[in-house]
Amino acid sequence: MAVPSAALRSHNVFETIVSALVIVVALAFLVFFYASTGTGRFRSYVLSARMADASGLDLNADVRVGGIKVGSVTGLTVMPKTYLAVVHFRVRDDLFLPVDSRLSITFPQMGNAYLTIVPGHSRDRMNPGGEFLPPANRPVKASLKLSSAR
Repeated sequence: MAVPSAALRSHNVFETIVSALVIVVALAFLVFFYASTGTGRFRSYVLSARMADASGLDLNADVRVGGIKVGSVTGLTVMPKTYLAVVHFRVRDDLFLPVDSRLSITFPQMGNAYLTIVPGHSRDRMNPGGEFLPPANRPVKASLKLSSAR
């Protein structure tokens, strides 16, 4: 029976170190995935929204409901005929947003702007690939308060 030599032992140490590095890289990828999605979920669906103004919103900006990140912005485009901004975003697959939900862009004092969704009360839900439309054309009331100096 052959006795293991010192050369074989150093080779085993090298394999152990490489194996440990592979495990560390795999764990780092999982941490990166969780940090980049912020939701800890692997599945989501796409929605879009037409907005009069999407200034301040960037790609990969958060999408939040009740202050909690539930998705991210995946695209920003402009409709050629109406000049409305179209915001494309992904939302966790366990959320079914009512069709009368309201969307707005929130600008925190520190940090980046994000898309806020305030869920509505309708029993009808947005289907994957659905689009939130801007509120109906309502007249805009401009009011100016003047103080009278007497």
